[in-house]
Amino acid sequence: MGTASALGIAAIREVVLASYDRVLVDEYQDCTPDQHVLVKRLSEIVPTIVVGDPMQGIFEFAGAKLDWPTEIHPDFPFSGTLTVPYRWAGKNPALGAWIAETRLKLEHGQPIDLADPRVSYRVSKGPFDMGLLFETLEGKDGSVAAIHCNKKICYRLASAANGGYQAIEEVAANTLMSFARQWDRAADAKERLAAVLSLSNECFHKIDFDKTQEFDPDHALARDGMKAAAKRFGDGNGGEAAGRFMALARTHPKWKLYRSSLWRDAEHAAAELTAERTECMVDAAERIKQRSSNMGRRLPRRTISTPLLLKGLEFDHVVIPDAAHFMKQDMAQAKLFYVAISRATLSLTIGSSQRWLQF
Repeated sequence: MGTASALGIAAIREVVLASYDRVLVDEYQDCTPDQHVLVKRLSEIVPTIVVGDPMQGIFEFAGAKLDWPTEIHPDFPFSGTLTVPYRWAGKNPALGAWIAETRLKLEHGQPIDLADPRVSYRVSKGPFDMGLLFETLEGKDGSVAAIHCNKKICYRLASAANGGYQAIEEVAANTLMSFARQWDRAADAKERLAAVLSLSNECFHKIDFDKTQEFDPDHALARDGMKAAAKRFGDGNGGEAAGRFMALARTHPKWKLYRSSLWRDAEHAAAELTAERTECMVDAAERIKQRSSNMGRRLPRRTISTPLLLKGLEFDHVVIPDAAHFMKQDMAQAKLFYVAISRATLSLTIGSSQRWLQF
């Protein structure tokens, strides 16, 4: 029996009525039809208020496609719209006003002029304009987010930034789990090392060693230590050697870490294995994934990610390296762009090959 159907049982309705005086549902733009049915059933028991912003409904791919006028307002009558941009009050009211105006234009399919003095516009032919990521932020303090819709391009951008930005990991932790499965399938130390090296290729921008350069003691120390640890991958369950290898990789001067949270989670999983709190790397990784999901992640000072992963967060400065790519999305083009621009509180820098955008 589904949850919504269960609310038709008198005993369950009585428990809900005795437990709650009112139900408030936030982020209603992310509700699926099944969730909407559940909330409607709740509203038959106790007074229910739903709050949401249709322009932030970017989970259409997951089924969140409810139409407000025809599917939501008949059950939850419209009562008003918040018009004061509190996020920007005392920070950059002019930016807040531009974002509010742009929101209305996006909602009605009107053209957007990026060359507005309230934002910084820079002509850019694509996302890999490092000047956008660094030069435009010179002298600015605070948190920074660079936003692109394509997850793979986000990783490539973080790599190209040579560790200057960190990529954000998704809650599903697919790359971590893939590494853990490869580790558990390994038949010997060589295959375990291959699993760790494969993960390192996902996390580090590796600079080729130039033999003509002067001797670098830090490079030699990290390299020799990692080689020594690799020889011990066959000892016991391999967790201790893997942890040692991973810690030394952070000190390697030719390896620039750009997926630090992923690498840290792998280190923690290796520690779980070393302490024999789990029998395999997959179980260890699952523990770390669950812990990160419960506790949340601490965001780095400079972040590169997608609107999906940054929704609900705010940053002092936001850089959009390739605004035109939002118009190439299969779903929610205008909404994705709105979520991206509304993450900024102090400054917004937009790079685009086109001054005018129309979604």
